[in-house]
Amino acid sequence: MKKENPFAGLKAGWLDLAGAVSEICADGISRRLDWKSDGSGSFTADDELAVFTLSIEKLSSGIKLKTAARWKKALPEHFTFTPVTFPAFGIEHAFFCGERMGRALVSCFPVKESRLFQGRHYSALSRKDETVLMTTPLNQKYDNFFRGQGVGGLMLKWRCDFEFHHNDLPQETEFDALTVSGGNGFEILERYGDESCEVKRDFSQKPECGWNSWDYYRCTITEEEVLKNAEFIASDPVLKQHVKRIIVDDGWQYCYGEWEANPLFPNGMKYLADELHKMGFKAGLWLAPAIVEPHCRIAQWDYDMLACSEGGQPCRAFRCMERYGFVLDPTVPKTQKHLEQLFDRYAGMGYEYFKLDFLGSTMDAKRFHDRSVPRCQVLRKLMESVCKGVAGRSEILGCNYHFYNGNSFVNSVRVGGDIHSHWRNVKANTVSVAGMFWANKKLWINDPDFSLCRSLESSGDPDIQRLRPSYVTCMPGDEFNAGFDFNLCTSHIEEQRVLLSLDIIAGGAINLSDKMTLLNEEGLDLARRVVAAESGFDGRPLDFFRSELPVIWHQRLKKGGRLLVVNWEDTPQEIDVDWSVAGNPREAKDFWSDAVEQCRSKVTLAPHSCKLWEY
Repeated sequence: MKKENPFAGLKAGWLDLAGAVSEICADGISRRLDWKSDGSGSFTADDELAVFTLSIEKLSSGIKLKTAARWKKALPEHFTFTPVTFPAFGIEHAFFCGERMGRALVSCFPVKESRLFQGRHYSALSRKDETVLMTTPLNQKYDNFFRGQGVGGLMLKWRCDFEFHHNDLPQETEFDALTVSGGNGFEILERYGDESCEVKRDFSQKPECGWNSWDYYRCTITEEEVLKNAEFIASDPVLKQHVKRIIVDDGWQYCYGEWEANPLFPNGMKYLADELHKMGFKAGLWLAPAIVEPHCRIAQWDYDMLACSEGGQPCRAFRCMERYGFVLDPTVPKTQKHLEQLFDRYAGMGYEYFKLDFLGSTMDAKRFHDRSVPRCQVLRKLMESVCKGVAGRSEILGCNYHFYNGNSFVNSVRVGGDIHSHWRNVKANTVSVAGMFWANKKLWINDPDFSLCRSLESSGDPDIQRLRPSYVTCMPGDEFNAGFDFNLCTSHIEEQRVLLSLDIIAGGAINLSDKMTLLNEEGLDLARRVVAAESGFDGRPLDFFRSELPVIWHQRLKKGGRLLVVNWEDTPQEIDVDWSVAGNPREAKDFWSDAVEQCRSKVTLAPHSCKLWEY
């Protein structure tokens, strides 16, 4: 066999693969693989660690790489296989999909400062209205990451890394296929969504709207306040028709890992579920099933259930808002039985919806008991136990759910980061929501986080700015830091309409999270309109592959559609509106005012505002 560059002569859209190389890194020492051709289109690289093989399938839009290894030695404790790294090339836009909610990275080029990019599942680089995407299957067999570095107008070392830490692999290991495609980015991602669907579900019905306690109450929630909000919704002529579930979020339990009602829920959780059922609601409950706080009995007694540090000891892997905890090891049979019994108990109480949070924190541990389970399969073990306990009685929302666990275990998935009635959060949340448009109502229901209706003008609440959750991060020696004063509600009503318009046009889950009894008429009008809105198909951010924050969105409805234009800037903007995507209608209705307007090619918007039309 002769030494040969397997990537010579290959292209995907504007990307020339000729200069691509393959590498490995074993315990921190890197080396390049030298491929040799067998003359039939397959290639072999004989390394001291393994014999690697590569085959390349030519597609109409690019290529698919299939790689494998036959190990000669035991796998090092830390090993990376990089089937392809590309040389530097110029681009105009980059998007790297996050592995879970709110982790997406986006940038227009040239970048002002050098920037590192990392993502999972897919990364998309665009120039001259054409996009090149590098993808691996969503349901991954082995951990893989897309990485690159932006410098000026260039992307350097765009690559895919397969990573292994403390794993034992079969002697014959086949890696996930890697596809590089060029063309229309929307069409490529739609196909990717079709190929990623493990379980076909019926999404023809409108997703049920809900109310969740978290964003307003956080850990101050009580049994009494849950029932007050439920009673208010049940008495409202519009809300009661559309809000079908009441979800009790964090704050009901004794602690993470001790899932028993605390004194703020004096009658217990079965009583609450029964009361909600009497009012005609489904009962929902928040749990963080993987987290075990240090004073929990599991953390005190059952060390064998806990995931471990690099050195192999139970470790405090979880941290959020200065709460700390161990994480369960889902590869341990004892842990699996514990999770199954926990969810069997609460599903048996009548909870028909579970919001499972901090799932991704499991992967902050470094070692798991069963070394044969690849890291990207560990969470599947946890979800299998949960689903076995639920036994089809409840829907599941995966929050901080790693997308690579697929759609077999979840009905809906959080795709955006945490939202508040705060303009900064609305902007930060939008990037990740936009990047997962292709999954909505195909794999699961996309959950963009809460549809908040309170703002400084739409609530009569004297305590609207009372909660300051970031004070918990202020340490005794800290100088004054304005960030510690973070307020959960600073937005004005036009900013709130932007948030709600994005929720509507994204076509996913709608969950209110305000103190409903204190919304004024403007606030209630927002709530009634957002829950009553027709749930359309997945909304496309039309400028997704050329902007850092999509300005114009389009959504199909069963009849007609919606067009959304957003001004993200701090000054008034005149924005071009291309109505051709909607079939060039002459008139459209303003969603928030019901006014019928002429469809014009330009619209002037005030700062932090939007127009949402239906046609």
